[in-house]
Amino acid sequence: MNAKEIITNLLELKPTPRIPATLMSAGAWALNSNGLSLERALSAPAEEVAEILHRAYNSVDSDIVWAMSGYNNIVIGALGGKIKFRQKGTPDVIETLIKDPLDADNLDINKIKNDEKIRFILEVSRLLAQKINGENFLALTRWGPFTLAGLLYGAENLMRDVYKKPDAVRHLIDFTVDLYIAYAGLYIDNGVDFFLLAEPTASGDMISRKHFEAFAVPAFKKVFDALKVKNVRTALHICGNIENRLDLLNDIGAELISVDYKVSLKKCREVFDKKTAFAGNVNPAAVMLKETPEGVARVSGECIADAGGEPGFLLMPGCDIPPATPAANIRALTKTGREYAVT
Repeated sequence: MNAKEIITNLLELKPTPRIPATLMSAGAWALNSNGLSLERALSAPAEEVAEILHRAYNSVDSDIVWAMSGYNNIVIGALGGKIKFRQKGTPDVIETLIKDPLDADNLDINKIKNDEKIRFILEVSRLLAQKINGENFLALTRWGPFTLAGLLYGAENLMRDVYKKPDAVRHLIDFTVDLYIAYAGLYIDNGVDFFLLAEPTASGDMISRKHFEAFAVPAFKKVFDALKVKNVRTALHICGNIENRLDLLNDIGAELISVDYKVSLKKCREVFDKKTAFAGNVNPAAVMLKETPEGVARVSGECIADAGGEPGFLLMPGCDIPPATPAANIRALTKTGREYAVT
């Protein structure tokens, strides 16, 4: 079985010849470790960037290849927002674009089709899909609708208005759902066949279970319903401790739930067993960045044990890894997965 077939079995909760293992995103790591900042990569030849990414993910035996990850905030810039590139790492949104949730009506989603940076990223994705040639899923991680709403309006404003202006917040999230679906469609047309919604603003550290269920869950369902029609595979990642809302995630339409290192994989097995695949959750900084390869292997083995040794588990860091993460540590994670059979 090739990597794509193994991940397919994982998502369908079928046995696999080994524990699948992958990076989550890691675009900044892949580019920085090859001498490119995310900003400089946008002006490099598309073929060169695609080759760097293909080589980087294959060099560490990642079962999933990621299409220009790290550029989550580019879409905000395409709509007219202000973003700033870091010398290393990912670009930041430095100013909110709207002053009221209803101001989303003044934003034009069609702008993303003609944005120069997005067009370049799409071209790299197309070339990368050709290089993969069906051996791996080509995956995209971008902010989901709840986090996009916080970036357009300000996360603090969003949290305040779920109390003060709930209908207006729903209106804004309806816009970001449409934005995500339109954006995803561009990538599907260029070979991406796996989508991971990243939702740090929906973290249990930021929003209550009550408001998560009222505002984030309906948005997730709309996005995953739309992606299902496109015949692509789907995942959701939420940062922080979300143990008090894991049960809400079995019915949102995502095929895979990725959890942070703060979440118990034993709890995930209890909640998701034979319903939804789940992924995690080696600490990206304390372990992936700072440990030795032997330490990474030990923690990876502990994650596999906690996940229960049954179908439906993907070994992965608990979030995106720091750009300076040693390749030897990444290989220690993926090698550990290859040593375990799933029955």
